[in-house]
Amino acid sequence: MKKQYHWGYLVVFMTTLLSLLIWLGSKWYFNDWYDDQWKYVAKIGSMGATTLICWAFILSTRFSIVERLFGGLDKVYKAHRHVGQAAFFLIFLHPIFLAMHRLPEWGHFASFFWFSGDWVRNTGIIALLMFIVLVAVSIWISLKYHVWKQTHHFFGLMLIVVIVHMVIADAEIMRFPLLRAWFFGWLAVAVLCYLYIRVLYRWWGPLYDYEVAKAPEHGDIIEIFLQPVRPHRHLKHRPGQFIYISFNTEKLSAEPHPFSISSPPRESHLRISVKELGDWTAALRKLQPGDRAHVWGPYGKFGDKIYLDRELNPVLIAGGIGLTPFLSMIKDEAFLEVENRKTHLIYSVVKPEEALYHDEIESLHLDHDKFVYIPHCSDEEGYLHAEVIGEKAGGLDGKMFLICGPAPMMDSVKEDLQKHGVGIERIFTEDFSVI
Repeated sequence: MKKQYHWGYLVVFMTTLLSLLIWLGSKWYFNDWYDDQWKYVAKIGSMGATTLICWAFILSTRFSIVERLFGGLDKVYKAHRHVGQAAFFLIFLHPIFLAMHRLPEWGHFASFFWFSGDWVRNTGIIALLMFIVLVAVSIWISLKYHVWKQTHHFFGLMLIVVIVHMVIADAEIMRFPLLRAWFFGWLAVAVLCYLYIRVLYRWWGPLYDYEVAKAPEHGDIIEIFLQPVRPHRHLKHRPGQFIYISFNTEKLSAEPHPFSISSPPRESHLRISVKELGDWTAALRKLQPGDRAHVWGPYGKFGDKIYLDRELNPVLIAGGIGLTPFLSMIKDEAFLEVENRKTHLIYSVVKPEEALYHDEIESLHLDHDKFVYIPHCSDEEGYLHAEVIGEKAGGLDGKMFLICGPAPMMDSVKEDLQKHGVGIERIFTEDFSVI
């Protein structure tokens, strides 16, 4: 899983490097070199950033082949953010080094970054300004989820402006046949990815129709039980996976949200458990039996490691509502079938009354020789750290650690485990804060 995560980044890097090699190879073949040496840095910025921008669109699609490449959709979205940030900083090399020949006349240098009668430059400035605003809004400014989702529609417009800029500039990409085919192939894929995820996904994605069976409330947690509208067409998931869901009701805005499935694969219904964190999740309390839901998925590879690696003993570390993917695992019939393996589940909450699923776990009466349930209350026992986990789980050696919960808790536990000698290849997290 971790190797897959790194393979994904390697593929992105290698394709970006190949873009630059095709460019340099084309310049060598046509013996078309620059007199202005600064232009080489400028072109590295533009061509590298363009390739990364195309990758950012690909990484937004939720395609299963991309998910496999990175080892999980949450990892794909982390890569999406990292690739977007890299493209953002790389693109600045293009205008800065195109204008370097104007120095030391600083006024003349600065004028290059503003509009003029040159529409090649104007379209470049428009694309750059759009990129700056959209990246700032997407990454560095905190917005409500539905507003944040809406801003992503404008990335498609930015991509069109980039294509127009490249065409009217009539530079190497348009003049060198192989380079032109390479980049316009990437841009065509990026446009198609944008159309798929922003327009066609509602019809062409892995879509299933469900309806609300019941939606009981437990304090700030609401459980939603979903049943398929057509019993013969229902979602088939693996333990630990999640879905995107939207509700066809005026009570809620229509954008899809991700939630872990807390019911095991064998059950006919789906259960999601949602903690109230904002306006949209609060509005879930208005749901009534019979309300229709659109479900996309399943996604995620969080639980796969347990079934693929039968040598390591799993330690499942849940923080609060982060327990939900583990519920689908421990209720799966195949979960405890592995011989000579013992699983520990540490369910950590701040106060005892927050352990909503304590009684449910206890009622499973799982074989204690194969499964050990360990409730943990941080108000009474302190925060979880590697030494406590080791004490509760019988040591850290020979184990894999699956962690799901608030991002600060996951980061802290992961870092502390590594400090105590647990290799990163034995630590797995599910992080919805990036989705």
